Amino acid sequence: MSTESLRRYILQFREWLDACARTVLRGERSVVESWSDDADAAERLLDEKPELPIAFLGPSQQGKSSLINAILGESILPVGAAIGACTCVITSVRYEEGNQYRAEIDFISKTDWANELRVLHEVASSVGTIDDDADDEEERQATIAAAREKFEAVYRNTDIGRIPEILDDPNLCLPEDVANAMAAGRALVLQHDKALPLRNAIRKYLVGRDQQRDDAQLWPVISRVKVDGPFEVLSNGAVLVDLPGLNDPNPAREQVTKRYLEDARYLWLICNSQTGIDRTFTRLLRDGGLLFRLFLEGRLDVFSVVTTRFDDINIAAVLEQMRLDPDDFDGDVTPVLSFRKQEIVTHVAAALADIATDVMARAETRENQSAFLDAVRSVPVFPVATAAYLHDIGKMPLYQGIKLPSAETGLPRLLDHLHSITLEKSRQSRIQGSSRRLRHLQGQASRFFLGRVRQIELDDDAARERWLDFARAAQDSISAGRDALAKVRTWAEVSLGERRTSFDRRLAELEPRADRNLEATLSSWQEINWRTLRSIVEHDGVWVRTSPRKEFDLNRDLAHTYLGLIPGLWDDFFGAQMGGLVDEVVRRSLDELRLTVGRLDGAMRMLNNQPGGMREVMETSLATAQQSFDLRAGEARADLAAHIQRTRQGLVTGMVTTAGKFMHEAYGNAADVPGGTGVKRRMLDALVPYARTRAPTLFIAIRRDLADGVNVLESSMKPRLGRIIDYALGVLDQIEQNVSTRHAGGSEQISALKAALDALPKLDSAFDGVGLDKQPTSPRPAALQVGG
Repeated sequence: MSTESLRRYILQFREWLDACARTVLRGERSVVESWSDDADAAERLLDEKPELPIAFLGPSQQGKSSLINAILGESILPVGAAIGACTCVITSVRYEEGNQYRAEIDFISKTDWANELRVLHEVASSVGTIDDDADDEEERQATIAAAREKFEAVYRNTDIGRIPEILDDPNLCLPEDVANAMAAGRALVLQHDKALPLRNAIRKYLVGRDQQRDDAQLWPVISRVKVDGPFEVLSNGAVLVDLPGLNDPNPAREQVTKRYLEDARYLWLICNSQTGIDRTFTRLLRDGGLLFRLFLEGRLDVFSVVTTRFDDINIAAVLEQMRLDPDDFDGDVTPVLSFRKQEIVTHVAAALADIATDVMARAETRENQSAFLDAVRSVPVFPVATAAYLHDIGKMPLYQGIKLPSAETGLPRLLDHLHSITLEKSRQSRIQGSSRRLRHLQGQASRFFLGRVRQIELDDDAARERWLDFARAAQDSISAGRDALAKVRTWAEVSLGERRTSFDRRLAELEPRADRNLEATLSSWQEINWRTLRSIVEHDGVWVRTSPRKEFDLNRDLAHTYLGLIPGLWDDFFGAQMGGLVDEVVRRSLDELRLTVGRLDGAMRMLNNQPGGMREVMETSLATAQQSFDLRAGEARADLAAHIQRTRQGLVTGMVTTAGKFMHEAYGNAADVPGGTGVKRRMLDALVPYARTRAPTLFIAIRRDLADGVNVLESSMKPRLGRIIDYALGVLDQIEQNVSTRHAGGSEQISALKAALDALPKLDSAFDGVGLDKQPTSPRPAALQVGG
């Protein structure tokens, strides 16, 4: 199966519609137009080129670049050549047809770099103050060290005090090609026939802390690097994105990183098996609010943990854990590594559960706690040995560690996971979806013509009379079906409103509890040292401290005072209530179609002599109707699920934004506090009373924002739910058209119909692809049937 083959079939089918179907079926324009619409829908599936970003989260030295190389089966990203070397640039890797390996390096603007140089100069020149405690001094020294490292990466052997001279240079003393690209806002493109030369060429753009090199390392002036190549493992549209961190002072890079965190379809946390979920990850997941935010957004199901280097072990220590005598060890590391992998999974799961328990400390009901904890317990963990895998597939011949067959490295299981999570929205699934729709379309057209020929062949006066009797009875059944579907529509709209009203009422009940939780949040601000607090208020409540690395977000703190109370309610509404409503509308619509079919079957049985060919025509009509409803209802269900998810995610982000707007004035007041003795107390005095006084109003505003968002969701869901019912009504229209009209004609009409049928383009069996029937689908309802 190929996109080109399917496009050729669509072209042939349209030509057949114009040359044959429209001519033979002049009086049945609606039938032909519906076939044309289905062909258009199949073509749209082929036109879609989804990209499914998988964001790799984790600090340096966790083995992210090695993991990406192992997944690709190519050493395309530089790793491990220098002590302390690490990837310092947002790097994305995607599939591109052909045999070329290509990299695009996007730079920040010259204006941004000039501003950053001024900041680096200011930081490097900073001095301590009388208000500095030990934490303040540690942070100041760490910030100076980070500033020097960044400056010296670009300007080797140049004193940071010469920044004013650099700012006077039109090219900021950068290489000419880089300066020109930054000035023009264009990417620098590198292209090679093989992976290794490209890896060597992009090294200076990706890697930092490489003290063994004398040339400049350009990562500080780069926003991101995009690498394309014939990586078959990514051919379904998956994009691997290495995010180096969230502590970048450059706004361009920071925004790209945050966008990937918000928009990435999948998030993989990468950690070293030796350290597991340590304090760095705890700060990200708990203090940074990432784990809870993913739950509120309904995205914990796309979160996974990958632990690297599980084969980097002390065998004697593991044997001791296994309670085995090292003297009895026979050299077979397989059971040792199996035990080690299980220990890693257990450790990570326990660490995640501990973080979730801490996050839920404010939740006042067991329901709120259990929903979140259950979701966290479902996060999959994948221990992998990337170097051993690359060695086994011939990509790392000098590897000296434990030799393992690729099947035991954990990579095959991780690759299976990658394929499974990206399957539903992958390019391949869209090609297969287009193929299924075209297969249905061909069958629909074929059955239509066969039924019409059969009807004419069996036509006589007696048959026409009996058919008219049946048509009159059938019309009553179809009318009853339409009335029942109208009631389903009314029920859906009423139920949607009731669920929204219940959600609003339960939200309002949380405001007094949020007021009580507020003091704990405000007390936590007392622990922030004054330098960090100054940076926080100067950046509208959000700052990432360098050492020890920690993200501060006062807006999130305030919003989560309220949000921390609602996880069970939130998940129930967007999951069981909204998602369940969609499923119920599909089920009720299908039930009414089945009842209508049962009434039609009864009407046929009431006739003394069934018209010739009636059952064949009815079964053909119903088979077509069943397939049409399944396809269209399935598409509507997927559209609704995606719409609910987008709304859910947008509301979470919006609540933090609302808190930021409420606190904007206080941040400005605190930022204006002059330095000197007691500066921290004076800044807190500008923040805490303001937050305490306005928090009740903030919680009301958050609740109203949520209510408004849910109202918008309700309004937008009504037509989408109605579309499912419209599809069911369309099925009744198809049945009515087939049973209410008895087509007469002679041999000439039969010949024309048969000629059109013979000319109908046939779907080659190769179009079906491999494994189409194995694709995961929603449970398929029982087929509509006439009789037993």
